[in-house]
Amino acid sequence: MKLTFYGAAGEVTGSKTLLETGGKRFLIDCGLFHGEAAPRNEQSFGFDAKSIDVVILTHAHLDHCGLLPKLVKEGFGGSVYATEPTRLICHRMWEDATKVQAEETEGGGSTLYDMGDVQKAYKLMQGEQYGKWLQLPGNVKIRFRDAGHILGSAFVEIHAEGQTLVASGDVGNDDVPILKNTEPLEDADIVIMESTYGARTHESAVGRAELLKQAIQTCAARGGTLLIPAFSLERTQEILYEMNGLVEGGSLRKLPVFLDGPLAIDLLPFYRQFPELYDNEAALTRAVGDDFFRFPGLEITRHGKESYKIDSVSPPKVIIAGSGMMGGGRIVRHLGLYLPNEKNMVLVVGYQALGTRGRDILEGAKSVEVDEEIVDVKAEIRKIDAYSAHGDKDKLLRWLDTAHRKPKHVFLNHGERDQAEALAEVIRKGEHAAQATVPKEGESYEV
Repeated sequence: MKLTFYGAAGEVTGSKTLLETGGKRFLIDCGLFHGEAAPRNEQSFGFDAKSIDVVILTHAHLDHCGLLPKLVKEGFGGSVYATEPTRLICHRMWEDATKVQAEETEGGGSTLYDMGDVQKAYKLMQGEQYGKWLQLPGNVKIRFRDAGHILGSAFVEIHAEGQTLVASGDVGNDDVPILKNTEPLEDADIVIMESTYGARTHESAVGRAELLKQAIQTCAARGGTLLIPAFSLERTQEILYEMNGLVEGGSLRKLPVFLDGPLAIDLLPFYRQFPELYDNEAALTRAVGDDFFRFPGLEITRHGKESYKIDSVSPPKVIIAGSGMMGGGRIVRHLGLYLPNEKNMVLVVGYQALGTRGRDILEGAKSVEVDEEIVDVKAEIRKIDAYSAHGDKDKLLRWLDTAHRKPKHVFLNHGERDQAEALAEVIRKGEHAAQATVPKEGESYEV
């Protein structure tokens, strides 16, 4: 087998790994680049799209699936395998990405793909169940296992040439709201594992809701507005779930909460469609008739006119809006309004890629550019690592140790180089004692 890394090599974006085996070419994920890497979306893939036989998608975040319509545009016509929730959600994510591209290029320039490409890509997709073995070309078998990252997320076991290769996709954090925990690794000779937080340890998930409550109460006590920039897929749903428990449980008083993101709103029905994927707590909540995406004080603002009406609502109030890295979406307008006031707070609940406005704000920028104007950052900036959808160093190592036998080789991708190298060093030593490699962009390995 031959592996070549065309994305997410020393960075947390643009996941693409090419597997060549049995005379066939399999692309594991086909992700969009974010942040300072975004210009690479317009460049060549580094391989001929027509030469790819099969695409395997681990989940529906754009940094793992967002360039599939471009691959189709450039001639790919093979099969695409994913879990059924991933198949459905990808379609909506691509539609939104197409709309964003059209808006960004309105004054000139070309888009990566259009709605026609999206529809062609969607028609190639096959939605599969967790745990079901699938026979693919080249005498290859695969099955999806629950990664506990977002709805429908999976790590994929690939059996070929007498070996088992496991591609982790993104490994979920411990005890994420709503969803089940990551399944054990079980069988693996070679592992391609993400390393987003390869040198970091999150706060305990046990106190996650309490940290959220404290942020809301602190901001409300000084008469401020709390902005929560949240990824439309998974982070928004988790925050709503936690707030539902706080408000309906009586530990947080009712106050105006605005879900101000069309994409996040459109994704709520997918979560309701797959209750069999819930953890025990969420399943019990649903069983007693509690819709955990609805609670007193919550207002859903789908349309632009409704969004602007939020401005007239006196604080304290909470605004949940995308994008999660603060680079686009309705959160941008809110940042322009609320960043300059020290009574307000921005609560960061997700990863902020290099080169994004969110990364600048999180790292203490005194001012940022918003809609071509320089805005002072006087609002309090607070972060809750426990809301990360990615497992930390300890979780990744525990998951690696669930293999029945130690993998011979671990490739660490989807992590900034310092994070990946730190994790590689731990894996090489002690009880893990496996070969660990942090690949560079375009590097190939025979395994």
